Amino acid sequence: MVAARPEGACSGVRGLALFLVPRCRQDGQLNYFIRRLKDKIATRSVPTGEIELRESEAWLLGEPEHGVYLILEVLNLSRVANALGSVALAQRAAADALSFAQNRIVFGKPLIEQPLMRRQFDDRFAQLQAASKLAWKALELANEVWQQKPPYSERYHLFRLVTHLAKYWTAELAVQTAKWAMEVHGGLGTLAEYRVERWLREAMILAIWEGPSHRQILDGLELLERKQTHHVLLQSLCAHTTSSAVQIMQEKIDRHLALPREQREAGAEAVFMELATFTAAALSQDA
Repeated sequence: MVAARPEGACSGVRGLALFLVPRCRQDGQLNYFIRRLKDKIATRSVPTGEIELRESEAWLLGEPEHGVYLILEVLNLSRVANALGSVALAQRAAADALSFAQNRIVFGKPLIEQPLMRRQFDDRFAQLQAASKLAWKALELANEVWQQKPPYSERYHLFRLVTHLAKYWTAELAVQTAKWAMEVHGGLGTLAEYRVERWLREAMILAIWEGPSHRQILDGLELLERKQTHHVLLQSLCAHTTSSAVQIMQEKIDRHLALPREQREAGAEAVFMELATFTAAALSQDA
């Protein structure tokens, strides 16, 4: 799929339309050409390259004036997939770390039985459980609203907010979990023959794909400001946690939104992280 500006369309993102570009033209000839594939630190099985279009054939998807909405819909669904992939990577890294710690003998007993290491594993597993709940909540909402068209409902904006929170929080968790898994392995974790170093390289890309962390924060902040979607989210969390905790979280966000514009944006990451953590923790109460 390709975002492109039809002839005569207005400038800016609202002039973009979404097109499906097949690999071959109707006459059987190649419809686009790969200039080169790029070297990456990870995700090498998913090629990244430069594509050249030469009088290429394409089909318009949807209405031209809805192009930017369709582009964002595709992006939001990819962010859900990114969140699930981040959870899976964190789980794989934690599993490798656990296997190593169970078999590594330190001071006469397995590494997993050392008090500090045991506590670290417990904390990581609790975080992984919360991340899984948050990512699956984004998927459940996507399944509910994915066929909606503009103007979008309140539930669709809730899906957007939860997806931004999930993509941001799970990607960061994947990086930290992969880094910690390398530390569990000690010096062996830096060797390519142990796959744990690969999980860190893969995790670094998950934090960037489909919009890096600051993009998720800014898009999420726009939802808080314009749609007040945090009220809907927090109301839904009342079934998972105490009303007093929900009230405190809502007051923190409302105070932040009352700040001058530059302060509001500059300090957005702290409140966004707290909201993501709060949402994940609340959802995990049902586990």
